[in-house]
Amino acid sequence: MAIYRIADLNVVINPKFEINRKRLEPYAVLSEKSEGLPKVDISISISDDEIIRRCKLGDNITEQGAEDVLILSKFCNAVLDSFDGFFFHSSCLELDGEAYIFSAVSGTGKSTHTALWRKHFGSRVTMINDDKPIIRKCDGKFYAYGTPWMGKADIGTNTKAPIKAVYMLQRAEKNSAVRVSPSQVIKQLFEATVIDVERSRMEKLLELLNEFLSTTPLFLLGCNMDESAVLTAFNAANGT
Repeated sequence: MAIYRIADLNVVINPKFEINRKRLEPYAVLSEKSEGLPKVDISISISDDEIIRRCKLGDNITEQGAEDVLILSKFCNAVLDSFDGFFFHSSCLELDGEAYIFSAVSGTGKSTHTALWRKHFGSRVTMINDDKPIIRKCDGKFYAYGTPWMGKADIGTNTKAPIKAVYMLQRAEKNSAVRVSPSQVIKQLFEATVIDVERSRMEKLLELLNEFLSTTPLFLLGCNMDESAVLTAFNAANGT
């Protein structure tokens, strides 16, 4: 068993499958054999029965895939329960010390769009997470955190940054970025944030989302996947 530092939290996880241990390795802090172990914030265990039940749900998921999904789900629920944080399906990058978050249904092109930011701004950009970042409120400010779950491209960093803006991305022939209220894109927000959330947790999630989006600019971004879309998004958030 090892301790992993994820989203500024010390998490104990003991994966059964090597592929899942490898995924977590860059986030390892100390093994259980080390002296002076840090305080544990979250402890996650997955039973064989849980893995079997998850496999039976379908999706042609393997046992190691089922374990990975269950670890992520339990981690996200623990963060929501006790640490003012939530999962946000998105591609998230850091530019000049601030995080920009782009969310869309799979296949829309959020990873393609953030790749254009890397092309345009070069080394000024660091990818926080290309698929599954965590958002947490710490000391009154919301931060985007990298996690070990980074999508098919496996792009991300164990880092964090205060959030500058959130974009709900859609394809369009002409680039545009329009400031919107959460109610205008509520379906997309739920699709991005709800991951095996039980009804008892929905109230907490809605409270956090409301606080987060009352202080963070939210844009509906129409983009044509040309590099010019980068400036459209950047300028909208920076008032230029």
